[in-house]
Amino acid sequence: MKTAHRITALKALLDEAGIDILIVTNLLNIRYLTGFTGSAGTLLIPSSSRSADDFGLLFTDGRYREQAALQIDESDAQVAIQIGSARKQFEQSVLFARGSSIIAIEADSTSLALFNQWSEAMEQTIVPSTVKIEVLRRFKDETEVSQLRTACQIADTALSRVLPKLSDEPTENEFATELDYQMRMLGAEGPSFETIVASGANSSMPHARPTDKKIVEGDAVVIDFGATWNGYHSDCTRTYFLGSTPSDKFERIYSAVEQSQIAGVSKTLLEMEISSIDKACRDSLAGHQLAEFFTHSTGHGVGLEVHELPWVHSESNSSLALGDVVTVEPGVYLPGELGVRIEDTIAITQAGSECLTIISKSPLIS
Repeated sequence: MKTAHRITALKALLDEAGIDILIVTNLLNIRYLTGFTGSAGTLLIPSSSRSADDFGLLFTDGRYREQAALQIDESDAQVAIQIGSARKQFEQSVLFARGSSIIAIEADSTSLALFNQWSEAMEQTIVPSTVKIEVLRRFKDETEVSQLRTACQIADTALSRVLPKLSDEPTENEFATELDYQMRMLGAEGPSFETIVASGANSSMPHARPTDKKIVEGDAVVIDFGATWNGYHSDCTRTYFLGSTPSDKFERIYSAVEQSQIAGVSKTLLEMEISSIDKACRDSLAGHQLAEFFTHSTGHGVGLEVHELPWVHSESNSSLALGDVVTVEPGVYLPGELGVRIEDTIAITQAGSECLTIISKSPLIS
């Protein structure tokens, strides 16, 4: 994945903010900018006002000497690599920063102890950065959307393989474990998060963890899952009813949530206010007198993190833009009885809105 254009975009933001050097400590942001995936690293990015041709500087340790060289070469990122101890890192950083005035650090991902270490090491004052790389990460390019599409396809296929096993009345843990296994067998690096399988009364808890409870006939089953592919995540929720004759209450609630989700997805259009997605879902549920049982936000962005910008809720103050990838996931939860949630991941592309999670929403498992 080529990343040089991302560093160029970041340099422009640094110029606008009057920042000479940004110290990047968030490993996902380092991966986004350089392609480097190691578990230890710090990245210094100079603004273009210092020199348009100035390289960034990636510090890591000897475990990643070869890996860093390969990944930086593959990404075409203009970044030099320094291998060595923390002391060497600080010494080289002082040299790198000579002539610079404003040096900023990613405060959101830097501990107070590390902030103090940088402040003591550098000749200049270190300030919290006003530039957020996460804002750049929000808008996915075509390559990133392709990675997300593959992650979603893996997850969809895995669930379709294991769904018939619900009829064997496995425990929630057994089903979740099998789903995770199938995602790995299909090439996933792992699940995007701890897979949720919640049946019967457990389904009324939006983030229930799988238990040793058996999934039995008459249960509603909420399955919230995702796969990770090349660092990018998928996120999908489906709700099923185990048995040939669902209860009237399940049918009523499932129909209401399905209509709510359709209403929300219909608003996932270029330049549409993000808050309108939330409003459409809640207004639809209000028409069924169920809005009070929708107890979480309507969605979120998906990318190198399974939860990232933009946030889909009533207070969102931005509009959907090209490259946004968001979830729409209304739910209704009746405490101690049952819950229903339906979630899809939607990409805003040049061709329009694309639903990346396409496994059937048919709820019946007999």
